[in-house]
Amino acid sequence: MHALIYIIVAAEEEGEALATAEDCVMEWTKKYGVDYYSMPNEIYFKERWGERKVIPIDSEEGKKLVEELMIDNVNVMHEEFKKAEEAISKKDFDDALYHLKMAGGHPFSMNGFIDTGEPLFSEEQIDILRKNACANEEKVWLVPVDIHY
Repeated sequence: MHALIYIIVAAEEEGEALATAEDCVMEWTKKYGVDYYSMPNEIYFKERWGERKVIPIDSEEGKKLVEELMIDNVNVMHEEFKKAEEAISKKDFDDALYHLKMAGGHPFSMNGFIDTGEPLFSEEQIDILRKNACANEEKVWLVPVDIHY
């Protein structure tokens, strides 16, 4: 199964943002069982998702996308908690644990992450990235990534 996710990273320029996001996804291949991935500058990505760009987070498009990602992630978290609660009430603890993992920000359930691997839930997370980026004369970028799991 494929998913389009966005990773938010700090970098001086777009190429560095792509490389940083790719490093994050490579870690996920070990941690979460992501089979493979493709980046927006690759043919396979473009065939599946069309032309998607690395976007500066402070652009109009970036601001809109960040807001959508936060709302989607919070909604997924609530839905997964409800499913976990239902499973607990049925004494199906394996299913409950699965849904709690999904609620915690698994890349198979959510679609916006900061470069530490945390799911994007709040503007405060973005502010921390902005402060660190400013200190290093970097920008904050949204990088689309296709993952397969």
